[in-house]
Amino acid sequence: MNGEDSGSPVPNAPVQAVIFDLDGTLVDTNDAHVEAWLAAFRDFGYLVPRDRILPEIGKGGDKLVPSILGEDSDEQDGEALRNAHGRHFVTMAKDSIFRVFPATEDLLSELRRRSIATAVATSSTKAHLNATRASSGLDLDRLVDHIVTGGPSLDSKPAPDLIQAALEKLASDPQRTIMIGDTPHDGEASARAGVPFLGLLCGGRPPDDLSRAGALALYADPADLLGHLPEALHFRSRVSE
Repeated sequence: MNGEDSGSPVPNAPVQAVIFDLDGTLVDTNDAHVEAWLAAFRDFGYLVPRDRILPEIGKGGDKLVPSILGEDSDEQDGEALRNAHGRHFVTMAKDSIFRVFPATEDLLSELRRRSIATAVATSSTKAHLNATRASSGLDLDRLVDHIVTGGPSLDSKPAPDLIQAALEKLASDPQRTIMIGDTPHDGEASARAGVPFLGLLCGGRPPDDLSRAGALALYADPADLLGHLPEALHFRSRVSE
């Protein structure tokens, strides 16, 4: 995308930290999550079309199930569906190799070289995260400073909880932090946390969806972002203007 500008970014103070989503942003797992949800819904007799699940990817299961099935079905089967999705996803991770997007490690290493702190904030549970790391070989413990995962104590995206928890760990000012993600749910969570949002298209979401969610600029993938890193590190949110 060569850093397609979707707003009118304005230079700001130097960035202190960068927060990354994981699925669809650093590792190519969105399709696996869709397939795992399809299998989970089938397990319980729910025939949900693939194109109904795809827009929900990026949310945690606590938000995805009621959004698709409604509150009553979530109360009845939600926890079991979430557990089934987890089992299917972990099995897929064991049976395949998830692709790390181009230049992901180089991007994270370059941020460290520039003394910019990094975190991953993902709606995935620790079990999903561990399965993704094992399948992809991406050594996040070495490459980033902090990892925040979904769980009972944090409301998942598009709520701001995960980003706020990452900000606390990073001890970073929201307006001197950038969130990198691939779904509108990342953008909405970023806006609620007061953090500027940059969108990546490698997760498969249409550019307009990310622009409407507040992305200040769009990049094809981590390699494209790395190639335009100087300007990316000086974007600021429209909400601060």
